[in-house]
Amino acid sequence: MKKKIKGWAERKFVSPIKKAIKEGISIERLSVSLALGITVGLIPLYGTTTVIVGLIALSLRLNFVAMQIAHYIVHPIQIALLIPFLKMGDTLLKGNEVSFTVHQYIQLFKTDFWGTLKDLWLVNLSAVGIWLILSVPLFLALYYLLVYTIRRYKPILNYSRV
Repeated sequence: MKKKIKGWAERKFVSPIKKAIKEGISIERLSVSLALGITVGLIPLYGTTTVIVGLIALSLRLNFVAMQIAHYIVHPIQIALLIPFLKMGDTLLKGNEVSFTVHQYIQLFKTDFWGTLKDLWLVNLSAVGIWLILSVPLFLALYYLLVYTIRRYKPILNYSRV
């Protein structure tokens, strides 16, 4: 089972990154793509991040595939952080609207996306505001960590099979 998971992770995540490096993408550009994909992937707006990440990738001419991969990797973390972001936003507004679970929140959006957005727009907006404040240092930390890591492992990645 462990070998199956490792093979799946290699095919879905590592191989596309190796391919991008072999195709000549600069380390900095790849790092920006990955860091931005991760950072935007954590925005507390369930169901919108794929489109947002795609639009950013296309408008900034970044590596679309790398950004989507990074975004999908952090999707479970995004779900885990939804309620904490919403509660922080609710606290900022001094309200008491957030008394639901992640599952209930996702179900609200799945059953009536626009209605839920209308009902919770202010709490969602404040949660996004908190994410915005946290996203800048997160992006910078990820960017420099990724530049360092890719530079360090680039020789290994270049000589391994894609």
